[in-house]
Amino acid sequence: MDCKTATLVYQTEDHLGNIRRIFPEAWKFLEEVSFAYVQSKPDNFDSEIRKLVGEKPFKYRMVHRDDKDQLTKDLGDLLGDITSRLLLEQHFSKVVGQQVYFSTICCNSHLTADHELTLEEVLPLQCAAVKLQ
Repeated sequence: MDCKTATLVYQTEDHLGNIRRIFPEAWKFLEEVSFAYVQSKPDNFDSEIRKLVGEKPFKYRMVHRDDKDQLTKDLGDLLGDITSRLLLEQHFSKVVGQQVYFSTICCNSHLTADHELTLEEVLPLQCAAVKLQ
């Protein structure tokens, strides 16, 4: 997140409200993927990843966007900033009633998981994602 945007997000106490106003498309996307994750909604990209890496002993769901657009950039900014990522994870975990962790992966993919993934857990997912590009 650039300094100008961070200032807009954190200059008042309503950090989540600011994120929602500044990044409405990303907010909607994170809400949708949070619900899809807890409801175990199928996703074609996620299914292809699972074919390549097999089932894992943890819950995750990965979706891919076909184009590099503003949403992809916004997600990278929000999830790349530890504070906004933690705020969003806390908020959407409460909304869906289950802990969710967000990550960007590959180039245009988004990963939702049930815990912070380790390198050993995420590396096979990353490698599978780039194979599917």
